[in-house]
Parts: sequence; structure tokens; C-alpha cells
Amino acid sequence: MTNLFKTFAAAFLSLALLAGPAVADDAPMVITGATTVDAEGVISLIEKHNDLVLLDNRREADFQRGHIEGAVRLLDTDVTADSLAAAIASKDTPVLMYCNGLKCGRAAKAAEAAVGLGYSKVFYYALGMTEWSEKGLPVATN
Repeated sequence: MTNLFKTFAAAFLSLALLAGPAVADDAPMVITGATTVDAEGVISLIEKHNDLVLLDNRREADFQRGHIEGAVRLLDTDVTADSLAAAIASKDTPVLMYCNGLKCGRAAKAAEAAVGLGYSKVFYYALGMTEWSEKGLPVATN
């Protein structure tokens, strides 16, 4: 019984250590300088701001499978002063960044970049398309 317990304990500890880094790699829920929103918050922003820019920070294949209607795809690694200026009218225009959710992290990187470049109305949809899909909200394809 003692050997069985030691084996179980060792296996459990090994699994716990392996699981640890996966949690650490999750994107943050909060980006300093940005406002975090959930699905209802996204809908509210769309209803309140005619000038809201929706930036989908995912890869092309993900975007093609379905995105929030009206979104423009801008991969997080392509976010620069010039690419944001091309997509967003001014630094005080509201902009929403989203990706596949906390396991993705692309929207977090894009939101951090936008804040760092001086955009003042950055909204971060941390739960992204994972939550959007779970809620059965509409997606556009093209």
C-alpha cells in the first residue's frame, strides 16, 4: 500500500508540475490602459459607438471560420503605428481587440501595443471568440 501511495503521489506531483506552465501562459484578463469587456460589453459597445473599430487579432483561417460582424483582421504581430493608423481614424476612436480567448493571447498583445502607441479608448475582449461562440452569438464569414 505504501509503494502504491508513493507511486500515486509521484504521478500526481508530475501532472501538477506539467499543468502549471499551461496556466501561466494564459493571457491576462486585464491590460493596463485598456477596458476589459465580456460578450455583453461588446454588444453594448457596438450599439453605443458608431465609430467603434473591431480588430480581430487572429490568424486568417480562424477569421475565415467566423468573426464578429464588421471586424477587420489585424494579426497581433502586424500591429504597428502605421497599421493601426490605417485601421483607426484617430487615437481617440474606440477600438476593440479580440482573438480566440485566454488561451490565444493575441488580443492581449494587440491591446498592449495600441495602449503603448497612445490609443486612449482601447477595449479588450479577453474571453474572445471562445465566449462568443459558447453564447451562440452570430458570426460572419467571408
